[in-house]
This record gives sequence, C-alpha cells and structure tokens, in this order.
Amino acid sequence: MLTAVALLSITTGIFLIATVVLAILYSREKQRGDKDRADKVRIVNGVRYSVDDKISQDGTANITLAEGDFLLKKGNVYRAQKDGTLLPGTYTVLAASDSMPTFKLRAGGYVRDYSHGETVVLADGDEICAVSCNVILR
Repeated sequence: MLTAVALLSITTGIFLIATVVLAILYSREKQRGDKDRADKVRIVNGVRYSVDDKISQDGTANITLAEGDFLLKKGNVYRAQKDGTLLPGTYTVLAASDSMPTFKLRAGGYVRDYSHGETVVLADGDEICAVSCNVILR
C-alpha cells in the first residue's frame, strides 16, 4: 500500500513538472510569434500594411485595421446608425491602398474626390459607399 502511494506521488510530481515546463515553453513561443507579427507591419500615413504586400483574392492589398476602424469595401453601401456596425460621427478617411492618393466616396447621395487623411461626418441614417477603392474610416 505504501509503495502504491509513493509511486502515485512520484508520477503526479513528474506530471506537474512537465506541465509547468510546457506552459513556460508555450508562453515564450507565443511572445516570439507576436513580436514576429509586429515586425511584419509597416505604417504609411497612419495605415498599417503588411510587409509582404501580397494581393488578396479580391485584388486588395493586405491591411491591418486598428481598433475602432471600419472598412468600406468598394461598391458596398453602408448606413450609419446608432445601433449598427457603422456608428454616426466624424471619421478620417484613408485609402486601403498606399498607391491611391485620392479616391471617390459617395456620401449623402453625391460622389466626390477625397484625399488620404480628410474627414467625413456621418449623421444617423447617412449612407456612404466607396466608389474607386476600399477605404478605411478611422
């Protein structure tokens, strides 16, 4: 009986030590992966682009959105609503492609040219649509 308890204690101790070692190794690997991801991003005029600049299937460049950003996909109409995904407010408009210094947006029923970094104000119920390329609202 005593040897069974001793054997169980030793097995449990080895299992506990192995679990701690694996947790530490996993934590280190996760931190290294986060650092590698951060190194693969470049910032141009406040917009984060992935360094590899691979073009996705829909023909757009890979971009990284900040918290609170809203992506207007080309051709899709979005409505600003209090309880919606796009909230009313003042936004800075940024081209999703760094090769587009100006782009067209349809806001308030009218299409006009916007430059990278201009502001647009959306009231509750206003519609907005990216006409020439994908646009980020920040």
